[in-house]
Amino acid sequence: MTSDHFHLATQLPSGAGLNYREMKLKYLLVLAAAMLVQFSPALIAQPPERGDRPFRQFQNERRARWANLTEEDRARLRAAHEKAMADPAVQAARDRLRQARREFREVLRPALLKADPSLQPILDKLRPDRGDRQ
Repeated sequence: MTSDHFHLATQLPSGAGLNYREMKLKYLLVLAAAMLVQFSPALIAQPPERGDRPFRQFQNERRARWANLTEEDRARLRAAHEKAMADPAVQAARDRLRQARREFREVLRPALLKADPSLQPILDKLRPDRGDRQ
């Protein structure tokens, strides 16, 4: 092959309507459009409204289920709940639950500090000021 053949080869793409720069630009535009479509739901999504209380998914789900009840159903449920809470067995179970939560917190905090002692200031910030309440 002579150098004339290579010269013709460089002339073929532009002669056939295939300019390298235009193809590269079109490729980049298609790639950018595909990325935009891929990430657009995340870009336009709004964060959930948190209000004064921290966001908790289960609380929102419970509120939604509660809202589906009629006022009469809610009243009946409240009355039954009050009666159930007066039951000594339920009160004892609730006391055991509180005690178990307290024991869990007493074990968790030292375990966190053992895993990473630098967490002490962060845990102190998270601990509420209980005043004279124990």
